[in-house]
Amino acid sequence: MRYNFAVVAGFAVLIVAADPKKPEDNTPKIVVAAPLGLAPGKATKLLVRGLKLDAATEVRLHDPKGTAKILSKGKAPLPNKEKDDVGRYGDTQIEIEATLSADYAGPTATFTVVTPTGESAPHTLLVDHGPIVAVKKPNNGFQKAQPVQLGQTIEGVVNAGSDVDVFRFDGKQGQQVVLEVFAARYGSPLDSLLTLYDADGRIVASNDDVDDTADSRIEAILPATGTYYVSIVDANDVGSPSNIYRLVIRAK
Repeated sequence: MRYNFAVVAGFAVLIVAADPKKPEDNTPKIVVAAPLGLAPGKATKLLVRGLKLDAATEVRLHDPKGTAKILSKGKAPLPNKEKDDVGRYGDTQIEIEATLSADYAGPTATFTVVTPTGESAPHTLLVDHGPIVAVKKPNNGFQKAQPVQLGQTIEGVVNAGSDVDVFRFDGKQGQQVVLEVFAARYGSPLDSLLTLYDADGRIVASNDDVDDTADSRIEAILPATGTYYVSIVDANDVGSPSNIYRLVIRAK
């Protein structure tokens, strides 16, 4: 609000003028890309959600020998139909096909989306230099837990607020393990809650947030030789097709 004074017939008169409206920001913004990663030398289709993406004219993959092209673009409905979800999920989307060069050796890669009104900030993707294990549902309990092995990376999604993914692996007494979720750091709206259980269903360790992110990480020493279970849920009981994650389970 601006305040100006004018003199009228010898009296000072306060004139209130409204502040000029700020121009709308039409710069495109990438929120999340699914899947979260791509492998070098392999064409990968990515569904990219964000703001102002339906006007995309170009996708720039920041690999000098890589390529990216737009396959489709348009509006994207909000999963929970809440206004507050727009910034978290994005209301537009594009489908792209991206191919990193076969000799790309970095752990991550970035891309941007270009529209007539600007270019988005770079969005980071994971680079898969090894196999990725897909979640096999239903795996929503100990009896249905999906078997995995130490050293594997699992890719999944929390589709609904009540959705839970459970995995099981074999460990040895005294073995140090690291369980880590990669999601929010790469734009996923998932706020993960990660829990490690022993064979009897007792909690060995649990973690919600780590390193000022909504991702989770557990480092634990296994108390006995046997089967262990790992569960991942959304800490706020919110789910959607965009709530994607990578879960790394490895020995330290």
